Amino acid sequence: MKPSATSRTVYYAVTALMAIVFILPLVWAVVSSISPNPGTAQTSGFGLGNYGTMLKYGLGIPVYLKNSIIVSVSATVFTLIVAATGGYAFARFTFVGKNVLFTVVLSVMMVPYAALLIPLLVWMKQLHLQNSLIGVALVLTLFQLPFSIFMMRNSFAAIPRELEEAAYMDGCGSFAAFLRVMLPSVRPGLVTVGLFTFLAAWNDFMVSLYLLSTEKAPLPLALVNMRQQTMGVIDYGSTTAGVVVLTLPAVVLFLALQRYYIQGFTSGAVKG
Repeated sequence: MKPSATSRTVYYAVTALMAIVFILPLVWAVVSSISPNPGTAQTSGFGLGNYGTMLKYGLGIPVYLKNSIIVSVSATVFTLIVAATGGYAFARFTFVGKNVLFTVVLSVMMVPYAALLIPLLVWMKQLHLQNSLIGVALVLTLFQLPFSIFMMRNSFAAIPRELEEAAYMDGCGSFAAFLRVMLPSVRPGLVTVGLFTFLAAWNDFMVSLYLLSTEKAPLPLALVNMRQQTMGVIDYGSTTAGVVVLTLPAVVLFLALQRYYIQGFTSGAVKG
């Protein structure tokens, strides 16, 4: 049954309104970052003065951007490795305590985020990973693993066992079948998990605030420290310029991978 013209009109109107609501803050940030504003580097006319001030802040925005990339990429790689192998084990193997262990993994999602930070801070100090970018990546990996393992378990469970058995008949062992057959088959799930993890790590503020010094701060923490006050006035121009720089890679990455992201949620993520 084809939808009526009225229902299509309502659908397009609602989706257009939602798009405007989500896009408007981004447009506002871009316009504000180049607009003239007293107390900023761009006092008259439209230009990139605020971006110049932002780039020179502290050790330089490229340094903080590099820190964010190291943390985000490391957390994504760690999460993908553990989630893919763990999800495959939960989906394909039978072992004692499997359901109990899976329930324990999922129960981590019910623990408040902030409640784990102090114990993790003590743990990182004992492991000599305090003030370490890799330490922050490991903590962020821990927070992402419950959802990621759940996602990958459902993605692997949605793949027919016959595909795996055909790989065994062709001479593949368990590990070879996992690498050559199963992983390519769950690519949308992997992209979804990777994108979720990367965006969470890229935007993280609290873990970095607890574990890192100013010199090793990623971009979100540097932007908070960058709000220089002169006579009690915050430099909103440089701050919004930093917000644009922080947002741009995430938007580009999401737009590039959104096809796989949607497939991941509409296939394995809703099964099991």
